[in-house]
Amino acid sequence: MKNSIKIINNYEYKKLFLPDVSEHNLFNENKIQVYRIENYLRSILMPVIPYRTTFNFLIFVTKGSLTQHLESASYTLTENQVINIKQGNITATLAISDDVEGFFVVYENEIVTDIELGINDIKFFNSHPFTTLKPHVAHWIQQMLMLLEEELFTEGRVMEVCISMMQCILLKVIKSDIETKAPMSRQLDIAFRFCEYVQKFHNDHKNVLFYANLLHISENYLNKCVKEATNKPPKQWISEISILHSQILLQDATRDIAGIAFELKFQSPSYFTRLFKKITGYSPSDYRKHKFMAG
Repeated sequence: MKNSIKIINNYEYKKLFLPDVSEHNLFNENKIQVYRIENYLRSILMPVIPYRTTFNFLIFVTKGSLTQHLESASYTLTENQVINIKQGNITATLAISDDVEGFFVVYENEIVTDIELGINDIKFFNSHPFTTLKPHVAHWIQQMLMLLEEELFTEGRVMEVCISMMQCILLKVIKSDIETKAPMSRQLDIAFRFCEYVQKFHNDHKNVLFYANLLHISENYLNKCVKEATNKPPKQWISEISILHSQILLQDATRDIAGIAFELKFQSPSYFTRLFKKITGYSPSDYRKHKFMAG
């Protein structure tokens, strides 16, 4: 069976999506890397087929706009907005304005694990990938990224200094995000954890009870928490995330629709087709033609 979604490493990402990157930067394997959006990402050919990465990355827009797909949502970043993409997330850049400017920052997992984060910090880091920074915070982060960029490109760079600077930047984003949001209630926490579990297990588990058992709560209470937090019942979340993954697989024209239905473990191809049409408004074959084969 083919891998559902391509997993790409640092080198492959730069080869695919940073067409103007220098030979030196292409083979750069530092655990932190900083690139200017205006110098690299503007050259990406759209649309980009979704992928996963073996590294984390942060996009910070200082001018213009950039739209990034992340798991089951799309986010349009404008001035002073940040999105954090974790290793293994399904993502893709959907649109970039001609005047976009900002920073694309690659960092490995140990940069995060070495920060002493409290439980609320971790929840916000995992549950709120997108945030709008206050102007003074955005200015501070921009200055720090410029210093980090300078240090990384200095011949005698000290990686310990670079790591400390990156950790400060991440902490500033997290703390700024927490300041602008109310404390996470138990119900909201359950809803976020449910959504994370669905992303992980939807292929094999499409019944709500499985997730209630994982969270050590009753099915009724899970229904209540998720519906109040998101305005959608858990069953709808499971269906929509499964269909989202099928949309990604449909981008590969060599894949058979019935095969996709069985790969994602739907009851039957006909059930998959009915659910797909209910959620997207298209049958799988019409969706494929309309989205990817027109012209």
